Amino acid sequence: MKNKKKPVIGITARVEKDQMYTLDPVYGRAILQSGGLPLIVPIVDEEDIPALCERLDGLIVTGGGDINPTLYGEEPHLKLGAVYPGSDQYEKELILAFLELDKPFIGMCRGLQMLNISLGGTNYQDLESQYEGTLYQHKQMALRTHRTHSVELEEGSQLLDIMKEKSFHVNSFHHQGVKDVSSKLKVAARAADGLVEALESDDHQFVMGIQWHPEEFAAQGDEASIRLFDEFVKQCAIDKSQNQ
Repeated sequence: MKNKKKPVIGITARVEKDQMYTLDPVYGRAILQSGGLPLIVPIVDEEDIPALCERLDGLIVTGGGDINPTLYGEEPHLKLGAVYPGSDQYEKELILAFLELDKPFIGMCRGLQMLNISLGGTNYQDLESQYEGTLYQHKQMALRTHRTHSVELEEGSQLLDIMKEKSFHVNSFHHQGVKDVSSKLKVAARAADGLVEALESDDHQFVMGIQWHPEEFAAQGDEASIRLFDEFVKQCAIDKSQNQ
């Protein structure tokens, strides 16, 4: 990245009660480590979303709580957790505006689910009661750097091309999960129990969703996770030069 302007990469914060922003600093460290400049993205007025997206070179939508099921036409399940409809709707509009510009995007954990829902997919509102078949632990009680279950990347996926590891163990911190995959996305990885762990788009430069938290592993020096962030920042830099 020497002698080049570093790409500015927006990172959404977790919005609690529609009034407080919280963000684990490990997201920013992963971007800085790969040569980008992280910027926390707040909720802005709907009419300002296009201008915000124009100024960003890349976007990461991060983890958080449950997603409002009315976004995909369902009534609330008995075990649905706390939802914050204002931030859910904002993230949907932000994602759609960013994809319209075809700029690099990653949805992490809840961000994967928001990507899928924004493009017409649906969620399991409560994995434990709604998932059909054997379900492994997806809301681990161990430290965030602990790898609790395995995933396998799909042959021919962009994610496999980047990470160069077909199967490995990941961390897991989610109550909900992808149910129906959007027709505009394809599965890039699954857990051993079959649950979707990564999605990507063939119609965009770099658009993917990842259910686990590779930023934790990148901070620990994991080469496959570092390659993911390196490629993301690289794509953000290319996008930046093309729009100057």
